[in-house]
Amino acid sequence: MRRFELILAVVALVAVVWPVVFGVRPRRGVVAGILLVGLFAHFQVEGFRWQMIPLYLTALGLSVGDIIFLERELKWSNRLARGVFGSAGILAATAIPLILPVPLVPSPSGGMPVGTVTIEITDTDREEIYGESPGGPRRFMAQVWYPASEAAPDDDERWTEDWDVVAPALSRRLGLPSWFLGHTRYTKRHAHRSAPLAAGTFPVVIYSHGWTGFRSIAMTQMEALASNGYIVIAPDHTYGAVATRFPDGEVVYHDPEALPDAGSVTVAEREKAEETLVEVFAEDLITILDELDLGVDGRFANFANAADLTKLGVFGHSAGGGGAIWVCLVDDRCDAVLGFDPWIEPLPDRILRIEAAKPALFMRSEEWRGTQNDAMLRGLAARGSSITYWMSVDGTDHNDFTIAPLLTSWGSRFGFTGTIGAGRLLPIIDNYLVGFFDVFLLGTGTASLDSVTYQAVTIEKIEPRS
Repeated sequence: MRRFELILAVVALVAVVWPVVFGVRPRRGVVAGILLVGLFAHFQVEGFRWQMIPLYLTALGLSVGDIIFLERELKWSNRLARGVFGSAGILAATAIPLILPVPLVPSPSGGMPVGTVTIEITDTDREEIYGESPGGPRRFMAQVWYPASEAAPDDDERWTEDWDVVAPALSRRLGLPSWFLGHTRYTKRHAHRSAPLAAGTFPVVIYSHGWTGFRSIAMTQMEALASNGYIVIAPDHTYGAVATRFPDGEVVYHDPEALPDAGSVTVAEREKAEETLVEVFAEDLITILDELDLGVDGRFANFANAADLTKLGVFGHSAGGGGAIWVCLVDDRCDAVLGFDPWIEPLPDRILRIEAAKPALFMRSEEWRGTQNDAMLRGLAARGSSITYWMSVDGTDHNDFTIAPLLTSWGSRFGFTGTIGAGRLLPIIDNYLVGFFDVFLLGTGTASLDSVTYQAVTIEKIEPRS
């Protein structure tokens, strides 16, 4: 709970237990005044959120009772009932905001300030195949996180610029009311919009989200890399992202036909849709690489002198991880690849037959271990000509490699995260994510990869075949 939310809950609890302990209510109007001032301060400083409605009603009820009840003394029977049921009511009123707090994004692990900008990219060489009216050039949004020379706070540092379309769409995707994640409007990122770029050159890493994800779904990872001296670029895979808003105001949601339910189509149709989806994700990443190669003539012109394209990594989650591997199998510009539960089952044989020649780290959740996808991934690594770090994290579910663990510590009870918890998991991800690219893009020491310092982690080195 936030500061004024906690103060309001404490004042409400004191208002309940004071007459229980002392047998008399405070002077008339005192409790009402304090509670109403607390409500006003909360609304002004922190803002309304639906999880607080029971506590709002409780505070208002206590305020009204303080005014209308003329009798200030309480009998023992009333004191006992008030103590038991009143305290239980306060606990019940605070339960929802405790279970669903406003998510707090931990500070990035590096020492550099982080800047961010968002860019629209149009690929005139590709035709859009998704949406109600396919056709026209493929276009998508891409966000850049980068090392900044100084922090330049802006007026709106929400965790994602498009929270007002992303949060409702994500709620609906989870089968919840569209307003369910409305409280995330108060979640702040650490990246500063359009902050000045730091001097020097930096390696580039490109991220690909999974099916119905979005470009900042792994925001903590982007900020961790950027704060440690990387330029990070993440696209919204249009029609594969849960929601995308373009600068002209158009909002595009994910196209269910891009990955139809298995029971609604034949096995062959489903497999074809899976392959096409991951290929589109991969092609979006290649489009970004092409734009980077254009330098000052491309869409990333502002980063042309800072982006060291001789040190380039790609990583992703789920379908985006499959797209990242696809790119690094076919495109020599990729120097290292990392996958969080990378989904490679949709990759066609013509791609899987290519020798994996780039250093790789595959971080797998407990939920996805031992699956057919896991076996295929292991085979890809075993046939490769470069080293692969084969890693698993106990207590994790597939969604844990996104911001999902930050939404609530009760995620495992709701069935959408594992049991490990954000406080333990995020340092693990940051350590190996930054450490892997430090080793294979910057050539720094391998201690972060070769030593296991986390109890939940097991890691194995799959050496290149002779």
